[in-house]
Amino acid sequence: MNKDGFNIDDYLNDPEFEGKLENYREKMILEAIEHNYQNIVKNGLSAWHLREMTQTELKGLKETLIYMTKHFIDLEQYEKCQVLQKELEKIEEVLVSV
Repeated sequence: MNKDGFNIDDYLNDPEFEGKLENYREKMILEAIEHNYQNIVKNGLSAWHLREMTQTELKGLKETLIYMTKHFIDLEQYEKCQVLQKELEKIEEVLVSV
């Protein structure tokens, strides 16, 4: 135990700790998906910025948008999938030319 009373063993020995940690992780992912989606709706993906990205960065961005799309398909929020699909097409156009 350290001077402020925090003891990591109290958390690691909690049988519900792993479940709580997984719930927190899932919550953070969902918040990130929604936050990213709102930014895309507000700003879109800049064609200029996409052209300045490396192929590795573009592929990572593409994977992120695909992950987000799968999430919205699971929730049957197909209008959001359409928005993401348009942005994926922009990425594909740049990837083809790189």
